[in-house]
Amino acid sequence: MRTLRVVIAASILFLVSACVPTYTLVGTGVNSIDTLYVDAGSGWNKAPTNAYSGDRKNSQRWTQDGLALNQLVFVPAVADGEALITSQQKDAALPVFRKDMLANELEELAKSTFVKRFGEGNAVVTTSNLRPQRFGENSGIMFDVEATVTETPKYKGMAGAFIADDKLYFMYFLGATPYYYAKYREQAEATIKSATLTPPASAPTQK
Repeated sequence: MRTLRVVIAASILFLVSACVPTYTLVGTGVNSIDTLYVDAGSGWNKAPTNAYSGDRKNSQRWTQDGLALNQLVFVPAVADGEALITSQQKDAALPVFRKDMLANELEELAKSTFVKRFGEGNAVVTTSNLRPQRFGENSGIMFDVEATVTETPKYKGMAGAFIADDKLYFMYFLGATPYYYAKYREQAEATIKSATLTPPASAPTQK
């Protein structure tokens, strides 16, 4: 009987561990996300591709302490007419990128996408401090983000975006306030600002 209990307990432990998402350590220095290159700094962990069902296949989410507390997200190469996220509902009205969007329109696209991501009626999202930003050889923008979401911490962060070859490259950081936002703000902002389409002299540490 004791042996049977041990076997059952081991089986339950295996099933539980199998359901835990597998995170992988992000290498220090330059990393590649699709055609985008960023300087990661250190300490980030890449979430599994199924962490959020609405993520595009080539996007990545990084975190230091868990996605509910902080996340650094990269959405590369969004083509004209495509959305920054996906939906299993065919009639979902997702905001889409247009290659001729102006800076304020890109900011509004991001804001609308955040609302869709968190769930309409469950979040209040505000953006501010729209400013120009250079990403390698490409001109782009950055702006600040705040989000109040039902039954979760309040988040603050920043986002960056640029258009190259008629495709949008979008990156953002959100951290629970005040602790996690303040702790990783500078590192996350530096990583976002480092984004470029120019391959580095040395091979990227992670694809």
